[in-house]
Amino acid sequence: MINEVIKKNGITFGIVIGIIACLSQVIIYAGGETLYKSTLYGIFISLLYWGVRIFQAVTTKKQLGNIITFKESFTTLLISTSIGILISILFSYAFYNFIAPEFKPEINNFMNLKQVELFKAMGKTTSELNELLKNDNFSIGNLVKGGLFSIVISSIFNLIVSAIIKTKSVQQ
Repeated sequence: MINEVIKKNGITFGIVIGIIACLSQVIIYAGGETLYKSTLYGIFISLLYWGVRIFQAVTTKKQLGNIITFKESFTTLLISTSIGILISILFSYAFYNFIAPEFKPEINNFMNLKQVELFKAMGKTTSELNELLKNDNFSIGNLVKGGLFSIVISSIFNLIVSAIIKTKSVQQ
């Protein structure tokens, strides 16, 4: 059974992360080309996500009486990350396919060109690179794949935070 504090914080902070993800996409839409091509904006959003998760881990530890295991910390972070990414996937699909479909080709093309740059450096063939240019990054399948990849990458960060935040036992 999951501790109520762990579950509550996982859900609450997951919703916060999801809201940040949705707002960041709306801000990119409003800001246009300059903003979605901005490395600084991407770094800012990443730091904001990390800050929320660190705050979540510290808050959860305090609510548990300053005693938290690695498993408890990782569990609450995994719950919030998963919920936030699920909200982001659903919003992205609706936003780029129904709410602002006129923006989809522009940002989709930009994302595909960035992928081509990355894979070109890895030695992919021209035919493989041309296939990347046809990719619809906002199809439900690609959004789910991207979401699963994000959960894996976020879990690495969550493992590090959990290792740092966990309470050392008396034997240690």
